[in-house]
Amino acid sequence: MSSKKICFLLFPGVHVLDLSGSVQAFYEASNLGNIKYEISFASNTSSVKTEQGLVLSELVSPKNLELSKNDFIIIPGTDFKKLSQGQLDSEIELVKEWVTKQYSEGVKIASICSGSLILARMGLLDLKKCTTHWKCIDYMKDTFPNVKVEGDKLFENDSNIYTSAGMTSGIDMSLSIIEEDQGPIVSTKVAREMVVYLRRQGTTNQHSIYLDYHTHFNPIVHKVQNHILSNPAKNFSLEELSIIGNTSVRNLTRSFKKATGTTVNEFKNDMKLELAKELINNPNYTLDTISDMCGFKAPRQLQRIWKDKFGKSISEFR
Repeated sequence: MSSKKICFLLFPGVHVLDLSGSVQAFYEASNLGNIKYEISFASNTSSVKTEQGLVLSELVSPKNLELSKNDFIIIPGTDFKKLSQGQLDSEIELVKEWVTKQYSEGVKIASICSGSLILARMGLLDLKKCTTHWKCIDYMKDTFPNVKVEGDKLFENDSNIYTSAGMTSGIDMSLSIIEEDQGPIVSTKVAREMVVYLRRQGTTNQHSIYLDYHTHFNPIVHKVQNHILSNPAKNFSLEELSIIGNTSVRNLTRSFKKATGTTVNEFKNDMKLELAKELINNPNYTLDTISDMCGFKAPRQLQRIWKDKFGKSISEFR
């Protein structure tokens, strides 16, 4: 089993969930995958008090850590008020040179929630795309005009600097990193272990579908997507889905395309094909069975859509 170091760099007032969600994801991945993530917790001081009052102790000094190319430094978010008022500037300055040096040597950097403001203060986000918590967006734009802030993303990666929008989206980002390292099967196992989203029945490979089309903030579209994903054998009409989303058909189709970059029908077909890719590996399932389980009208429809999507017939995948 290969190994990879993940260093969580902590600042005073760090939010517990920003830290714990991502830590848990990498912990589970170490147990479920083929990469051992060596997790460490670093700070300028040996202990840090979280914003919620929990004291974290026995923290290591960043200067005592030896990181290699493709290892990670992850900065969880801390209290926005402290950051915006400059109360953490001296703490940031103490590790700025170390973090910048690690990045120049190939160590990847990530932030969760307001942690992106720390990266911006270090100058690491200049001319790079990033996201952050919605509460921090205006401040980020006003204070760091050279940063390309994207307010409609759950997470972003530009030049091996990863940023995420909020506490739970830090988990999404971590799962994405795990998928880059170990593929969608491991990341899906981790997601299932953590029960972080609704899963389709009968498949282990839906993580890419979830991440590709869920990086937005539209609650109506999220609700409709989750309903589709949890009922893969059903073929909901736009009228039925608009009722689920408590909106009109016209607004649903417009909002869905704007939020995901794809149409409702394209999303449904991609989801069904992702499920079919898993089911064809089971020798006990006939093409008729797979077609029924994926909600296709007939095997011929499945074969046609499959060929259009992948450029090969199903028989070439079995």
